[in-house]
Amino acid sequence: MKYFIPILSILLLLSWSCQSDQAPSGEEELPALDKNGEITLPHPEEDYDEAQYKWGFINRQGDLVIRDDYDDVRDFSEGLCVVRKGGRWGFIDEKGKEVIKVDYKGAWTFSEGLARVLTFEDKIGFMDHSGNWVIPPTYEEALDFKNGRSRVRIEGLYGYIDQAGSLVVPAEYQSASSYFQGEYAAVKKDGRYGVIDKSGLVIVPFEYERTYPFSGDLARVKKDNLFGFVDKKGQLVISPQFKTARNFDEGRAPVKVDGQFGLIDKSGAFIVSPQYKQMWYAGDSRWGVVKDDLYGCVDENGDIAVPIVYENLYSFTEGIACYQLDTYWGFVDKDGNKITEPQFGLVWPFREGLGRAATYRGTIIIDRQGQLVVPPRYLDIRDYHEGLARAQVFRR
Repeated sequence: MKYFIPILSILLLLSWSCQSDQAPSGEEELPALDKNGEITLPHPEEDYDEAQYKWGFINRQGDLVIRDDYDDVRDFSEGLCVVRKGGRWGFIDEKGKEVIKVDYKGAWTFSEGLARVLTFEDKIGFMDHSGNWVIPPTYEEALDFKNGRSRVRIEGLYGYIDQAGSLVVPAEYQSASSYFQGEYAAVKKDGRYGVIDKSGLVIVPFEYERTYPFSGDLARVKKDNLFGFVDKKGQLVISPQFKTARNFDEGRAPVKVDGQFGLIDKSGAFIVSPQYKQMWYAGDSRWGVVKDDLYGCVDENGDIAVPIVYENLYSFTEGIACYQLDTYWGFVDKDGNKITEPQFGLVWPFREGLGRAATYRGTIIIDRQGQLVVPPRYLDIRDYHEGLARAQVFRR
């Protein structure tokens, strides 16, 4: 099926879509920060307007199963989702029943059994699925739990608490990773960076201009404006020599030499010689590359997996990536086979086997074969999570 879009419609659609949702980037979504690097808290209650068109949830067939009663909603996680009515936030379950009263200044999605909640006294704590405070609201800043830890800020310095609320890593760092990647986090102290484990033990000493959490057995470090890699004993195994370097994935890391990217192995030897303007791990044993301002992918040996012909190409999710060609967008698999021709105004990554695409009639949902699943009958649709997708409903 074709969903051809006139150029004028695309321009209007892109303008609207970029305001309502982000284009796929393949990058980790980070908390909103202000100019001082601090978490941006929700606006005061009186700053929120009632939405003209409300939000509800649809199932995988496109049926509205939770009525559009909300001014704003978030994705489902652990059977609950955050909703807003006016300037207050709370949680509903998958049947639309309110399980945590819509009575808080801010609330965030559940992670590892706990959800951040902000009181009108501007203090953050953590609730369980029943709305009980597990960790009382005492923090000026806290992030979601991941790998059993939450980053908190106390008197301007960062540390980490466990799910019982105990401060297991003292708040003594000028900056710290948003979360532990596996067992490790990068932190800054006295102007220098190192890496710690979940107990606060220093793994990589504080002697670098920048450090990054471990990816596999190695972590990136920056010294004298060059990048290298250290092991879990804190020893340099690849000396700082690269102008730019990215994490190791599947035994390969993109590095930049003389303005060009290539792939090295864990000994620092080049498996793919420097020849690309840009290079990153795109998932599914593929590395995205840019050459002559066109995008494609190579495999771990440098062989072309996705032809380098696209105007834009994002990382793979569920084995499928978003691409742009001749202005329009489509989907391609990790072997370079097109799931759809370039025919959409905008597309987003696949989630739970379904992908979103923007047409001049509105947002549609397609399956992995490119077949239409949900036609454009809603004002806006977001990604599926736990079988449900946010939908904004047009009602006169």
